Amino acid sequence: MLKEIMDGVKKIHFVGIGGVGMSSLAQYLHSKGYAISGSDLERNSYVERLEKLGIKIFLGHSVQNIDETVDLVVSSSAVKRDNIEVVQAEKLNIPAIKRSQLLAYIVNRSKSIAVAGSHGKTTTTSLCASLLKNAGLDPTAIIGGKFRNINNNVMVGEGEYFIVEADESDGGFLLLSPYIGIVTNIDNDHLGFYGNFENEKLAFYDFMSNSQFRIINTDDVVVRQWNELKNKRDTTLTYSVKSKKTDIYAYDIQLSQEYSIFSVKTPSRKLEGLKLGVLGIHNVSNSLAVLGVAELLNIDDGVIRRTFEEFRGVDRRFTYIGEYRNLKVFDDYAHHPNEIRATLSTAKILSRNVYAVFQPHRFSRTAYLMDDFARCFKDVKRVYILDIYPASEPPIDGIDSGVLSEKINSVSGNAVYINNIELLKKHLDQIEESGVLVALGAGSVSNIIRQIVDDYKNSAA
Repeated sequence: MLKEIMDGVKKIHFVGIGGVGMSSLAQYLHSKGYAISGSDLERNSYVERLEKLGIKIFLGHSVQNIDETVDLVVSSSAVKRDNIEVVQAEKLNIPAIKRSQLLAYIVNRSKSIAVAGSHGKTTTTSLCASLLKNAGLDPTAIIGGKFRNINNNVMVGEGEYFIVEADESDGGFLLLSPYIGIVTNIDNDHLGFYGNFENEKLAFYDFMSNSQFRIINTDDVVVRQWNELKNKRDTTLTYSVKSKKTDIYAYDIQLSQEYSIFSVKTPSRKLEGLKLGVLGIHNVSNSLAVLGVAELLNIDDGVIRRTFEEFRGVDRRFTYIGEYRNLKVFDDYAHHPNEIRATLSTAKILSRNVYAVFQPHRFSRTAYLMDDFARCFKDVKRVYILDIYPASEPPIDGIDSGVLSEKINSVSGNAVYINNIELLKKHLDQIEESGVLVALGAGSVSNIIRQIVDDYKNSAA
């Protein structure tokens, strides 16, 4: 059905084009000669990049953004069916589909490498794309964040490999049929869609069953139970930073101020003293998945070493953004308890004195994981809790940042509820010691902390 639609498509309109996944797909299709337009509620760096490419962007949703010249309307998972542009498309008999459908149509026509997981997808996808590029394989990659090495969220190549993040949030990754499927880990992160964790675990299993070759992290408690897949030794590679009873394992791990340094054993090679240009045990783990790809594609040791050492990660993954008084400030996308723990553990490498600003993301996630969030911040000096970023969700009675702050204080006594930026600045100004400040969350916290840092820089100039 979609093939028949796409055969006649020349102009595509994206509803919610400013999202990272939507903008990367729009860029890719623009490079392939499609006429692209799109709409979003506000301008951001992705919108600005698209505009520089000559893509028409409408700020705000309106029926006037779509006319009879549009052949296909694509919306993100965050866009509801009653969106006025989606409704207008239906009135004009223009096919309207989700991003996941279009992405699967494109990716499944290639030799795809699909990276799934609750955490680490973007970093793993970026490192994999860089590796294949340096190996001369000229891949295409759709990335769920801005890859710092190329300052973009898409890589367009002419080779046979298409690398993509496999988004589990709305079940869209089940439309993919990967040549190589990767699962980094599995957490109860999208219960608003799946209803319960068992359904989410089953979806990941089905995704891997759809893959011709599989690379799986057996440090993850859910993945470790996949005996049927693990026993398919000819098509499955396992990896670990904890156990040597896997196909690929890391050892002698050392974390410096600049690099994660480790050695690794795979079925065909032993690499000692690998330098990875991002910090954290979790990133060492992500890199082992990419070493699995190198194993399957027979990529040379020298290419691996150079790629890993030159890798600079993804924007909003422990990104240094400047200083505020005597604090070095980092911005991170972490919004799940396990992500927060990994990020704060990385911050501890840089300083004993770690402070955090956390903005919970979605009322449903905060409700499901309230107790786990409460245990995340034991090792920080102070955590400042901003109001929940709703992400279009309605409020839930009894679930707010004041309640979360009380929960954290019952565990570690170090939380402060913050309901405006000036109050946050006042608290930050009271910190006398040097240390690290990490902004955590998937909502507007990045803009908030960057504005605070910029204002301080301008006032000191």
